[in-house]
Amino acid sequence: MPLPAEPVSRRDRPAKPPLSRRSILDAALALIRERGVDSVTLRDVAAAVNTGPASLYAYFGGRDLLLEHALDDVYGTVELAQSVDGDWRAALAATIVNTIDALESYPGIGAVALGTIPTLPGAMRLAEHELALMKAGGIADADAALAVDLIAQFAAATAVERTVRHQGTEGSGAREQDALSAYATADPGRFPTVRRLAPALTGADERRRRDFAIDVILSGLSAQRRMV
Repeated sequence: MPLPAEPVSRRDRPAKPPLSRRSILDAALALIRERGVDSVTLRDVAAAVNTGPASLYAYFGGRDLLLEHALDDVYGTVELAQSVDGDWRAALAATIVNTIDALESYPGIGAVALGTIPTLPGAMRLAEHELALMKAGGIADADAALAVDLIAQFAAATAVERTVRHQGTEGSGAREQDALSAYATADPGRFPTVRRLAPALTGADERRRRDFAIDVILSGLSAQRRMV
């Protein structure tokens, strides 16, 4: 959501730098990187910029809007991979990976992406790049528009999942073994295919799963292009 004109900071003492949206966003992003979104409150951000929580409302109107703008700042840092020799798929795949990595570096910010409609400049910059790559690949505008939404959802959900997995690193091997055991010993009368494919269902690492999903998305787009 766009913001109204920025309030004029009343700070005038050298020991207290002027308050601004930029300083508040920087503080929020630093706290999110350190603690994760769920552990960051307006009170925490206010303390980081040496003010009271009520002061932040004049700049962002509340925590949700502050997080929406923090998310857009993260989108604005995503490296946009360029097409080499017309390979739009490789460029789009790399951009998706870069998006996931950027979101994951601010734990939990992907959950904000899943609950908002991206209309701020950082998100539009990313969408513009993705649309341009798909146009170069001959993807119909209607399909490209839907793909931008799908890619955003996939990147955000993947970042959230990876954050959750990394936060629970201790014991993760045991959980994977438990899953393998559950599939491998499933009732053969009810779940014969799950039982047979138990190693495949639990064996792929994060990178393999991510790359497979991206390839499926891009292959689906290519298939749609051929059907037009």
